[in-house]
Amino acid sequence: MPTEDLEDLNLIKENYSELENYDFSKIIEKYFLDYSIIALIFKDNSEIKILSKINIKDKKVIKSNSFKNIDLNNKENLEFLIENLKIIYEDFWKDYNLINTSIKLPLTVQVNNQDLNLSSTFEKTLDEIDLISNYFINRFNQDFVYYEIIFNGTPQNFINIMSEKNYTFDTQKKIWILK
Repeated sequence: MPTEDLEDLNLIKENYSELENYDFSKIIEKYFLDYSIIALIFKDNSEIKILSKINIKDKKVIKSNSFKNIDLNNKENLEFLIENLKIIYEDFWKDYNLINTSIKLPLTVQVNNQDLNLSSTFEKTLDEIDLISNYFINRFNQDFVYYEIIFNGTPQNFINIMSEKNYTFDTQKKIWILK
């Protein structure tokens, strides 16, 4: 067994009596994971209970599921259990990443006009984002370019997407300022 796995196993053994409350962050951080699912499986004679600790970036959710009459030594039962867990996790993932494209969010973004390269790269980034249905320069002056952006999603979704592309905004006023 690799040394890291032995360390993880020892950490789990040390916290065995409190596994339901343990957050597993020490293990998750070692692997630089933004997304993880820790499934704790409890088995008694007639039922299997699965406590899932789901981490998606900053959001943590606990789900509990029960399955009756599952024999883990039976291949079909085991495949049934795995398939059901897969569906549960995929449904959670879909709900978390649900995008309402019927939302047409108009945003006005102010970009400093002194750096022409900034405007150019900003426009290229806007071109790459599928949820932007349109954008155009609304007005400009010697100091700033004002972009009108039609985004199919929520303001937070726009901020998250742009953050992943290394853009930050001051959103304190009606016109957002690209920093």
